[in-house]
Amino acid sequence: MFSAIPGLTERAYHSIETDNAHPIKVQPYRVSPQAKTAIEREIQDMLLMGVIRPSGSAWTSPVVLVPKPHGEISFCVDYRKLNAITRPDNYPMPRTDEILEKLGRAQFISTLDLTKGYWQVPLDESSKERSAFTTHVGLYEFNVLPFGLWNAPATFQRLIDGLLVGLGEYAVTYLDDVAIFSDSWAEHLEHLQKVFERIRAAGLTVKAKKCQIGLNRMTYFGHQVGQGTINPLQTKVDAIQKWPVPKSKKQIQSFLGLAGYYR
Repeated sequence: MFSAIPGLTERAYHSIETDNAHPIKVQPYRVSPQAKTAIEREIQDMLLMGVIRPSGSAWTSPVVLVPKPHGEISFCVDYRKLNAITRPDNYPMPRTDEILEKLGRAQFISTLDLTKGYWQVPLDESSKERSAFTTHVGLYEFNVLPFGLWNAPATFQRLIDGLLVGLGEYAVTYLDDVAIFSDSWAEHLEHLQKVFERIRAAGLTVKAKKCQIGLNRMTYFGHQVGQGTINPLQTKVDAIQKWPVPKSKKQIQSFLGLAGYYR
């Protein structure tokens, strides 16, 4: 179950519904030589894993590279124009405040991070051509659910909610981040075992280095939770207290968004 290679479930698939819209075509963005090297490397890795395949699609979207912590990059496709004509899937996302309340009461907490979560969900065959992306080394399309699609969160949340049905007393999830919480160590081991069995049976894999197992307290959604407490991170409190006086509408909105989340 623990693997750096994404699994491929048979419990769900993703469909891109654009009704009768004409194909979207966007030219690739200009990128630096360093970015070209990174794109080539990512394409080779994805081809080896079977995540993508060469394409002859009339649909094209451009690639963007998003920096991540610790020097990593996230390979994404700018699907904004495709998303604008995609029929929405309004499956609800979990409420983060309810998740925090459950974790705050627990004595032991573990979190599991699914390996490149979306890539573990197959695209249906008719949608693959719509996922096509263009680069300086050719046109490719996804075999699996790519990051950046309008309805990707809904598809993935529906999958994981179904995976954990009946386990709500000790397991919650927000997309690919699964949290298991218990009042005793013996219970925690049992709860972990049941969640592991569900994940493995679904053909999913978990990235070991991003997991946290058996902690009394942990950081989750910008809060310290566990052992009966829920506290905002001090760095976030400091950011609010030291926030400069807003001088524009956008700065006011940014401040209200941050302060409102911790209210």
